[in-house]
Amino acid sequence: FPVTIFKQLRIASETMYIYAPLAHRLGLYTVKTELEDLSLKINHPKIYKEIADKLAATKNERDKFIRHFIDDLNQKISGQGLQYEIKGRPKSIHSIWKKMQKQNIPFEEIYDLFAIRVILDSKPDREKADCFQVFGVLSDAFVNNPARYRDWITHPKGNGYESLHTTVLSEEGKWVEVQIRTKRMDEIAEKGYAAHWKYKDSGSRADSGLEEWL
Repeated sequence: FPVTIFKQLRIASETMYIYAPLAHRLGLYTVKTELEDLSLKINHPKIYKEIADKLAATKNERDKFIRHFIDDLNQKISGQGLQYEIKGRPKSIHSIWKKMQKQNIPFEEIYDLFAIRVILDSKPDREKADCFQVFGVLSDAFVNNPARYRDWITHPKGNGYESLHTTVLSEEGKWVEVQIRTKRMDEIAEKGYAAHWKYKDSGSRADSGLEEWL
C-alpha cells in the first residue's frame, strides 16, 4: 500500500481510540459523530459504502415518512400551549453499523434509522415540566417501547447531556425514536461543554464531575 494509506489508517485508528471518545466525554456530539463516520470510511470502506448507498437509495422514502410523522406530532402537541420546533435527522453511518453488529442483523432490520427531536423554548424553571408534558402527550397518542425509554433529564449524563428519549410506533407501523429537550439542552448536546459554561448559572442539573475532571 502507498505510505499515505498507512498514514490514513493510523490516524483513523487513533481517532477511534482517542479523539472520538474524548469528544464524547466532552459532550461534543456533532464532532464525535463526524470523527466516527470518517474513521469508519477509512478503516472499513466497503461497509461504509454499503450503508451509505442503502441510505441514499431509501432517502426519498425516509424523508416522506419523517415529514408525515412530524406533521402528526405537530397536531398532537400544538394545543399544549408550548413553544417548540420539531426536527428529523438520520442516524450516523457508524451508529447504524454498531447496531447491526450488536444485534447481529442486516441493514434492512434496523428499525430506527432516524430520530425525531422536539426542542422546547422553555423558561429555566419550566424545562423539566415542559419536557415531561410532551412525553405525556406522546405516551397517550402512541404505543411506546418501554425498554427504549431513557430519562437523562432527571439523571443527566456525566458529560452534561440532558434529554428524554422514547421510541413510539407510528401509524405506518414503524418504530421512531423521539428525543425531547429544551433549546439549552440541545445546544449543550450539540456543542458540548463549551455550551455548558454558557448556561453554568442557569440552574442546570448537569453533573459537576466533568468540571472537576477538566
